[in-house]
Amino acid sequence: MILKIVSPLVKAKPTDEVQYFAAYRSASALLGDRFYFSAVYGAPATETGKSVCSRVEIESALSESITVCRVEHVPVRMPHYPGSGDEDYIGHEPGLYPDLLRPCDMVHTMPGYCNQLYFELNVPEDTAPGVYPITVKLVPLNGNEPISDTLELEILPAKLPAQTTDYAEWFHYDCLATYYGVEIFSERHWEIVESFVRTALKTGVTALLTPVFTPPLDTAVGGERPTVQLVDITVTKGRYAFGFDKLKRFCDMCLRLGVPKLEIAHLFTQWGAEHAPKIMATVDGEYKRIFGWETTATSDEYIGFLNEFIPAVKEKLDAFGYKDRYFFHISDEPNTKHLESYTAARNTVWHLISDHPVRDALSHYEFYEKGIVTEPIPVVSHADEFVAHNVPDLWVYYCCSPGSVCSNRFIAMSATRTRVIGAQMFKAGVTGFLQWGYNYYYSQHSRHLIDPYTVTDGDYFGPAGDPFAVYPAVDGTALCSLRSALFEQALYDMRAMALAEQVSGREAVIAAIDRAGATDFRHYSTDPQRLLALREEINHLAVEK
Repeated sequence: MILKIVSPLVKAKPTDEVQYFAAYRSASALLGDRFYFSAVYGAPATETGKSVCSRVEIESALSESITVCRVEHVPVRMPHYPGSGDEDYIGHEPGLYPDLLRPCDMVHTMPGYCNQLYFELNVPEDTAPGVYPITVKLVPLNGNEPISDTLELEILPAKLPAQTTDYAEWFHYDCLATYYGVEIFSERHWEIVESFVRTALKTGVTALLTPVFTPPLDTAVGGERPTVQLVDITVTKGRYAFGFDKLKRFCDMCLRLGVPKLEIAHLFTQWGAEHAPKIMATVDGEYKRIFGWETTATSDEYIGFLNEFIPAVKEKLDAFGYKDRYFFHISDEPNTKHLESYTAARNTVWHLISDHPVRDALSHYEFYEKGIVTEPIPVVSHADEFVAHNVPDLWVYYCCSPGSVCSNRFIAMSATRTRVIGAQMFKAGVTGFLQWGYNYYYSQHSRHLIDPYTVTDGDYFGPAGDPFAVYPAVDGTALCSLRSALFEQALYDMRAMALAEQVSGREAVIAAIDRAGATDFRHYSTDPQRLLALREEINHLAVEK
C-alpha cells in the first residue's frame, strides 16, 4: 500500500496513479483559519488482490481540530455542455469523478484503484504559533504494517478576520421534502431544513433564500413546484389577512443558527418578469392558488396584493430580528429582450422595496446604465465590464455557464479553477457571490425528482455538479462536496487577503495575485502550485513585521 499527503487542490480519479501526484510537505495557516489538505492512497493491481480495510489515524498536537472525509467518486455523464470545456478539466468524458465528502475513520483499499482522503483543520485562535507536524497513518486491520506520511504546518501569529463577503446559494425547501418523503413544514421537515442550513452556514453562506411565497425559480411555464409558502394568506370578501407564525419560526431558526441576512423570494417569474409567482390563500374557506402563470405581472390585482403584502412582511421581518438585514429580488436572469417587461414589473413595486437592496442576476450592463437595477449581479464571464465601470457593492454569479475560460464549480473542473474565484473577487473588489443550486434535486423546470448520487446533472439539465453543492445523507443531514470545500477555501483566501491588505497594503496583495500574470474574471493561472504559493505569500503578508 502507498499513502501520500497531497495538496487540497488534488482531485484524484480512480484510474490515477498515486505516484503521479506531487507530495505536499509544508504549508502555513493563520489563527482561526480553516486549512485543508489531502492524501491519496492505493496498492498495485494484482490478479488475486482483495480490498484491505484500514483505520485512519492522525498524529498531531492539532489532531482534535482535524476531521477527515473519504472522497467518493460519483457518476458524471455530462462533464460540460457539448462544444464547451477547455484544458482546465480533469476529464472530458463520462465516468467516475471525485466529489462527495463522507466523514470516515475507516477506509478500504482496492488494489489497482486510487483513493483519496480530505482533511479539514479548524485552527483554534489560541494556538501557539510554531511548526506542527501532522502525520496521517493507515493501519490495516489484517495485521500488515501501517503506512504514513507527514505534513509540517506552520501556524503564523496573525488572526484571520471575519468574513465580509456576502454569499447566497439558493436553498430549495421543496426538494428536501420531496427527497425525504416528508410533509412540507412538518416537524421532520423543519429538522432537515435546519440541518441543511447549518451546513450552508459552515460553507460560508451568509444570505438565506426566504420563501415568503413559493420562489418562482426553475419552474416549467404553466407548471408549479410544491408549496413552501411561509406566510399564510386569507381572503374574506375580497380583503386580505396575513398569518406570520411560520415566518416567525423561520426567522427564529435563522437567528438561533446565526444566519446574517435573508433574501426575499423573487416577486415575479424568472426570465422576463412576465407573471406573478404561485401564491396560495384560503379564500372564503377554500384553499387555492390566487396568483400564478395566469396572472400578468403588472395586473391591478397582483400589484394591489403586493401593496398590502410587502409592507406587512417588512414590518414582521423587522420585528422578528432582521431589520435592515434583508434584500429583494425582482426577477432572475432577464436579458435585453426582457428590458421592457422587467422595467414595467420593477416600476410597479419600486416604491415598496427601494429602501432595501434589490439584487438580480443579470449580465447586460444596459440594465444598470439605465438605472433599472441598482445592485446588479453579472455572471463572471461578463463581470469585468461592470468592474471597469466601478459599479459599487458588486456581486457576481455563475450557474450552468460559463464552461470555458472562467471559474465555475463543475465536478469535472480542476480544483484550482473553483478556488481561484477568491483571488478574482478580492482583486475586483466584489462584495458578494450568488449561485442558484445549494440543494436542487429536481430535473430541469422541476418536473421530477432525481437521485443526486447517481444523476449529478439534473437529468442533463446542467453540467455535473451545477445543480447542487451538498448531498442528502440518509439521516437528513447534508454531506459536503469537494466543490463546496473548495469554495470555502476561496472565501478563506479572501479573508487572509483582507488581513494582508491591512498589514502590508493593497498594492502588495494585488502584486501577489498577479505574480503569474494579470488576473481578472477571464484570466487566471491554471497551475495549482501558483495558487498554493499565492496563499503562502498572502499568509506572510498578513503577519505584522
